Amino acid sequence: MTNFNYVNGEYLPDNVAQISINDRSFHFADAVYEVVAVYNNKLLFWNEHVDRLKLSLKHLNMVYKKSFDVLKIKCKELIQRNDLNEGLIYIHISRGISKRNHNWNLNITPSLVISSIRKKVFDISQKHISLIFEKDIRWKKCYIKSVSLLPNVLLKQKAFLNKAQECILLDKNGYITEATTSNIWILIKNNLVTTPLTSNILAGVTRKKILEIATNLKIKTVEKKFKIKDLYNADATFITNSSSIIQEANRLGNKKLNIDKSGMLNKLKDKMLYIIQNDK
Repeated sequence: MTNFNYVNGEYLPDNVAQISINDRSFHFADAVYEVVAVYNNKLLFWNEHVDRLKLSLKHLNMVYKKSFDVLKIKCKELIQRNDLNEGLIYIHISRGISKRNHNWNLNITPSLVISSIRKKVFDISQKHISLIFEKDIRWKKCYIKSVSLLPNVLLKQKAFLNKAQECILLDKNGYITEATTSNIWILIKNNLVTTPLTSNILAGVTRKKILEIATNLKIKTVEKKFKIKDLYNADATFITNSSSIIQEANRLGNKKLNIDKSGMLNKLKDKMLYIIQNDK
């Protein structure tokens, strides 16, 4: 089956799709992106992703004049062309194409690339993941969803080489910020705890939904800083992101983590699945 991509106005198969060597995302990682989950051929939490995309564009002074409603139509068209029942839509907006120069022309036209990935995004099985932890070496504006992800890539690869699925990041004081591609959570005495939003944390769409679900289920939520020792003492540890939704961890480094016995995590999963299945 031919897999299509959207590139600056055209739907093109993998073997034809290309961008200019002078695109600023190639030279400077001068681009922003969003990853939107697809379930039953539907884009999940589209409005939240668009709101964050707009903020990323604003923070990098990128002027994207086209309609975001039209962007949604393009994404839906790609889902249809690729017969994507479940997976991810990747939206990449760069500042545009120009000869290599740190400065940019104020009239530059942004480039838009949309691609898709076929994968299972919501697994209600009880499969657990392993974690490692490392110093947070990323830049100081992680609240921007920029494609400048080399620190994340290096640390995620280190997790992979250590037979783990994710790497937790620690600030200079030893507090957890987030993970390379996820927000981090712990359950402590029926309280749901996650790190507060700061400049070194991305405001995850799934994170936002979990907080809303917890409120709906009358689960107490606390946004506060915590350290690695708190994970070992927690009743459960899990991560959230758009590509896998919710995953519970049962190991950190060479030590075991407690897994949820209260049923709270299953309640969160069940409610999230209901919302996903009924999301418009």
